[in-house]
Amino acid sequence: MAEVHVIGQIMGASGFSESSLFCKWGIHTGAAWKLLSGVREGQTQVDTPQIGDMAYWSHPIDLHFATKGLQAAGGTVHLEISLLLRNFDRYGVEC
Repeated sequence: MAEVHVIGQIMGASGFSESSLFCKWGIHTGAAWKLLSGVREGQTQVDTPQIGDMAYWSHPIDLHFATKGLQAAGGTVHLEISLLLRNFDRYGVEC
């Protein structure tokens, strides 16, 4: 059995003109992977930088996956992360 541990954090983002930034994230896998611990998706807190444009989150990610083999029906077994940066406007509406 092969296992993968995904351990780290989403530090933050910069270079965006919008404020009140947050990040929605998700880990997507093929059917061969089984999540043993952790959560597949989540969201950081909102940060509104007061100085500069760097939004800091330091959001932890800690997942543990296992698979019975590294060959799937299609020939590969994939594991990917998606990050979606969003913001709230001045009325509190998600953009």
